[in-house]
Amino acid sequence: MRLKVTPLVVVLLMVSLMNAEAQNRPPQNVRRVIVTSRYEIQDGKRTVNSRAIKQEIKDSLDRVHTILFREYETQRVYRYIWHTYEGRQIVRTDEFDNEKLFRYSLFTYTPDSLIATQKVYMVNPGDTLHYVTLTFKYQNRLPIQVDATNSKGKRVYRTKSVFDTYGTETQRQVKASKGYVPVDSIMSITCKPVYDSLGRKVAETITKTYSDGRKVVKSFRYEYNKKNLRSAVEELDQSGNLITRTTLEYNDKGMLKFISVFNSEGKLIDYQALRYELYPSRDRRQQIIEY
Repeated sequence: MRLKVTPLVVVLLMVSLMNAEAQNRPPQNVRRVIVTSRYEIQDGKRTVNSRAIKQEIKDSLDRVHTILFREYETQRVYRYIWHTYEGRQIVRTDEFDNEKLFRYSLFTYTPDSLIATQKVYMVNPGDTLHYVTLTFKYQNRLPIQVDATNSKGKRVYRTKSVFDTYGTETQRQVKASKGYVPVDSIMSITCKPVYDSLGRKVAETITKTYSDGRKVVKSFRYEYNKKNLRSAVEELDQSGNLITRTTLEYNDKGMLKFISVFNSEGKLIDYQALRYELYPSRDRRQQIIEY
């Protein structure tokens, strides 16, 4: 672990938190921050130039309360998410785009800590609309049915899912009334997974149909390291040809450190590094890099 003085990315973090307070959000405790940085690529090689593209901010209870997404060039926060907790459970999530709240959700839970309901509200200038209330039904702690009702209590869509013995969702089907679609716009999913003798998923083909009629088919292959952590993801086209290969590297604690993306010719096209920061004092003037 290394002790450092507050860097530029922390200054940007403090500015973001000040902006949050200006929007009437109570001050949040900052104990840990996971910073994902993207490096510039030239001629298939990583340069030394990098900038933050994402920050996940945790409090002293290790709860992620803020997620920031940054433009690479300007470092402007173009999207962010706030989580509000009661104990360990998220009871509200606010989603912002270009500094404007566009959606928020309120959650309740079952006695065994599964989400019971989610009320989804869509926000427009001068208007807030209760879109749907989602009610979840579980089997083996997996959501096999979700009913969506409008503000009058009328069901407007139902989602039914099937999971295999490994917990992979192999089928999803949505039946919706006119004018309503799921928040993620997915109307159906079919997944065909393949597992090895250790029960690790080594391949899958996923077909998704969206509310606008699009049908997207993607195939993946997975590799694992000696600690059974996923170490590579290959995306294939419908003919089985390689599109991209992503490698994942971890530290001795099993924390993800580096993400490298290569094209079909093995040329590096993206490189991201994760930094785990600890702030032992409330003023955040001291920073410990945890790896």
